[in-house]
Amino acid sequence: MEDTLNRKLPPDLDKLQMLGRLVSGITHEINTPMHYLEHNLTFLKAAFNDLMRLQEHCCEVLQKIENGEKLDPGAWQELASLKTEVEPDYLQTEIGKTIEQSIEGIDMVSSIVLALKDFSHQSQREFSMTDINKCVETACTISRHEWKKVADMKLDLAGDLPFLFCSRDEIHQVLLNLVVNSAHAIAEKKDAGHYDRGVILVKTLSLGDRVEIRVEDDGAGIAEENKSRIFAADFTTKKAGAGTGFGLSLVRHIVENRHHGEITFTSKSGTGTVFTVVLPHRQTVSNNGGTEL
Repeated sequence: MEDTLNRKLPPDLDKLQMLGRLVSGITHEINTPMHYLEHNLTFLKAAFNDLMRLQEHCCEVLQKIENGEKLDPGAWQELASLKTEVEPDYLQTEIGKTIEQSIEGIDMVSSIVLALKDFSHQSQREFSMTDINKCVETACTISRHEWKKVADMKLDLAGDLPFLFCSRDEIHQVLLNLVVNSAHAIAEKKDAGHYDRGVILVKTLSLGDRVEIRVEDDGAGIAEENKSRIFAADFTTKKAGAGTGFGLSLVRHIVENRHHGEITFTSKSGTGTVFTVVLPHRQTVSNNGGTEL
């Protein structure tokens, strides 16, 4: 398999292909909160202008009172009319909501941009001490548009998980492939009318001298006749244009050949699938670019 991958899949090509497929969704994820921000800022600008008019009129009335001037009833009526027009009580409530919503939108855009930066970083696949939990969060953020309409994402990340000596770039690819596959399996089951929404669970565990990553979904599952072929290069059950056929074969190559780990799965057609990746802690980079324990 390694020879097939090296011949057909130049370094970083799968990563670029995956990023290319995700770009339109990522763009939408950024454009949506930016659209809300534009409307929110327009509202805040108008609200600010109205409140300034009310404040200026109040200041004029206050100045007259301080100067000892007698105010005619018309001045009070004018102030009351302006207050009714501006609706300060309404603005006080809505401005607070608008600011809170805008901050959430900015946080969302920021998290997407940071995750995209983390994923697209030019690492040349070097091995370094890596926060696996952060890799999980990055992969789930980058792929959010793939799963948000069909599934709830649940993370169960071990708080005691040690940093792992691995290729962060390649672990991102592994996680993205598994999460996106789960989203597609759930979408397939949803489209068949079996439920309205599925669940994807990504869990990390510390196993002494190893780290376990588990990606579980309650999607369509893997048909019995396909189980022996899912890791084969060029095998895919997706429609034309929906996959490269290198997804799971590359995942196994990264896990087993590059990181000396293991990947297994359990699946029942119509019920769901669990992929389990186990990676060792201590590895050293060898001369041929692989790893040795």
